[in-house]
Amino acid sequence: MKKSFFLCGLLVFALSSCLSSDDPETTVAYQDTGLTSFSVGALKQTLQTKGSAGQDSTYTKTVAGSTYAFTIDQQQGLVYNVDSLPVNTDVSRVACTATTKNLGSIVINRRTHDGLRDSLVVYSSADSLDFTNPVEFRVYNQAGTAFRKYMVELRVHRQTADEFHWTQQSLTDEQFADLLALRQQPQNVAGVIGDDGLDAPTEWLPTSDLNVGILPTKTNDDLYLKILVGNRDAEAYPADSTAMVWCKIAELGVEGGGWFFFTPTSSNRNQLPRMKDLQMVVYDGLLVAIGGSGIGACTSAPYAKFYESKDNGLTWHSSANISFPEGFASDGKWAMVVDADKHLWLIDENSRQAWRGYLNKKKWEQE
Repeated sequence: MKKSFFLCGLLVFALSSCLSSDDPETTVAYQDTGLTSFSVGALKQTLQTKGSAGQDSTYTKTVAGSTYAFTIDQQQGLVYNVDSLPVNTDVSRVACTATTKNLGSIVINRRTHDGLRDSLVVYSSADSLDFTNPVEFRVYNQAGTAFRKYMVELRVHRQTADEFHWTQQSLTDEQFADLLALRQQPQNVAGVIGDDGLDAPTEWLPTSDLNVGILPTKTNDDLYLKILVGNRDAEAYPADSTAMVWCKIAELGVEGGGWFFFTPTSSNRNQLPRMKDLQMVVYDGLLVAIGGSGIGACTSAPYAKFYESKDNGLTWHSSANISFPEGFASDGKWAMVVDADKHLWLIDENSRQAWRGYLNKKKWEQE
């Protein structure tokens, strides 16, 4: 940026606009102006990862700044992005584009290093600005007689979106009962299946540890997926090592439809284990399950991890974001529910020990 004697420049501009030897009409300089749009270009984000040997390392990726909309509050003179930029985005060197009403001129007011006086420079979209702190933009009218001041802020998340947090909670009897009432666990499979058709014999239906989850479809707002998960009778089917998973595509407000069964096969190495006190919820758009010790041919340790399914129950993988809180007692009988505020709860039905957790991005959605 070149330092500008902006008042002189504006005066020259105003005089050159008004003085024309060829045009008999007088050109009038506009008295009003203001910032009408603001956007930023590509930004850099620093991320951390681990190498094959477990060593920490960093790498950078490009953030498309143009996808983040900026709000211009004309009354308060504020410019900011409602959706914060990703954590660790570098905003110390940012190219931005700003437009004004009536060809107003933009000047950047930067404090000197000692912080005692202003340093005024003419704005250029080719220059990079440091938005580590809010930057003052001044938009002067054509006449150079007045300006409007805007404080421009680039908001950056301070936390990773997928970072999960747990806090231990104390529950009253009423809170305990209200939370347990949120469980999507039907008493019997007949109440879930009804008269709907099945694409596999009824012997594959679960009879215990029943859980139901509802997921929207990605293709049609009127359709949803209903997932049924549970275990078969341990005495009748001692060789089972996986839970039974059924799925139904249904239309909102319409009864009927058929269920199809995710038949356990040796080729699918990522099936949901057959666990005691199996619990399943829908959280962050995914099916999430936990359970106690393995039943029958399943040898899973009790509450070893959270299982997630991104393909509606077909395959299940260890969650990359959610793990059990420190101090969690794996010998309890745990219920897992999601409340209206998008908190994930773990509640021991025996000791009433309770934990409440959330992903950062679910918290941000409420703010």
